[in-house]
Amino acid sequence: MNPIYPTHSLPYRGIKESNLIPESALVAIWEKVQPGTVLKDRFGNLVTIFSPGRKNRNEGPDFLDAVLWVNGEMKKGAVEIHSHESSWNTHGHWGDVRYDPVILHTVSTLARHPVLDVTTVHLDVHSLKKRQQCLLPHQALTAEQMMVLMALGLKQWEEKVFFFKKGVREKGKRIFTESLVNFGAGENRPLYRELGTLLFPHLKKNFSKESWVKNFKHFSSQFPWHRGGTMPARHPQRIMDGIARWSFDQFVKPPEDTPLHRLKHRFKAYGFGEGTWVEWCGNVHFPAMAGSHPCDYASYFDRWSGLLLPAPYGGLNRFFGTKLTRKQLRSFPIAQGLLHLKNHYCSGWHCHVCRVKRSL
Repeated sequence: MNPIYPTHSLPYRGIKESNLIPESALVAIWEKVQPGTVLKDRFGNLVTIFSPGRKNRNEGPDFLDAVLWVNGEMKKGAVEIHSHESSWNTHGHWGDVRYDPVILHTVSTLARHPVLDVTTVHLDVHSLKKRQQCLLPHQALTAEQMMVLMALGLKQWEEKVFFFKKGVREKGKRIFTESLVNFGAGENRPLYRELGTLLFPHLKKNFSKESWVKNFKHFSSQFPWHRGGTMPARHPQRIMDGIARWSFDQFVKPPEDTPLHRLKHRFKAYGFGEGTWVEWCGNVHFPAMAGSHPCDYASYFDRWSGLLLPAPYGGLNRFFGTKLTRKQLRSFPIAQGLLHLKNHYCSGWHCHVCRVKRSL
């Protein structure tokens, strides 16, 4: 890789070397760069970091196998880090074939003129410490963007209906296990699914309510429940007794044709709030009923469409709060669309293919 300017030019013209950030500090910072971090090259073009790469323990570039999105193109290669852009020349990298795979030159101080014909970014230490935000404009979404969100929410609905519909023989098991999953959060959700799988065969046994609760709590005590990412009010140790008693009424000895308001009353009688009720209706009850009763599909879809959360999800509010009203964030279908967007695009910082961003 050839330099653009001569190697004998002074690297730190007008800058004291003692004022430069040490390269060891820059390497440590780069190692902690989060996927999705967006930087600008010296010409103002956006560079999205999908992976900062792995630290090279041998001779050669500082990081290997980095993945970037630059000028509409995915690139994979090495990253070299310097305090000053001109250090590339003074360190003699221009004649070393080991540095040919470099796709990104990361520096804390730019030279007056480009040194390389490779993408060079200024590593702004202070901006990296800021929390990453959605790159959409800080204004209300357009009608077209709202239609995209609603379409993503509808996709979530259709996937849930299909999930319950395709397993007709296992419909009861799926409704039971997904109902338990609905009470979980974060890393506890798969544990609730395992618990449901273990308990489902016992539903057909002639348990009394207290025997069922005792058996339920015995199985649940064998799981390594996580505290992290779970609100204290929803920790399994606090709500397991209520889940056990609710599941007995709902699945072990269910009354025939219970109207929705009775289901809601029973739900809240065991200490579960409006939010958990709305999530159960939206994620389990309405999709399962729509899949089981095709003639009533439109009725259950209308009920699902009208669901309102008591308050916006905190994570969605922080991420999209400047783009949607509080009422819009409370809408269950819109929240489902935002969750789909966040899980499939935002979490991996795939901003360049974001469905909402592309509709601008």
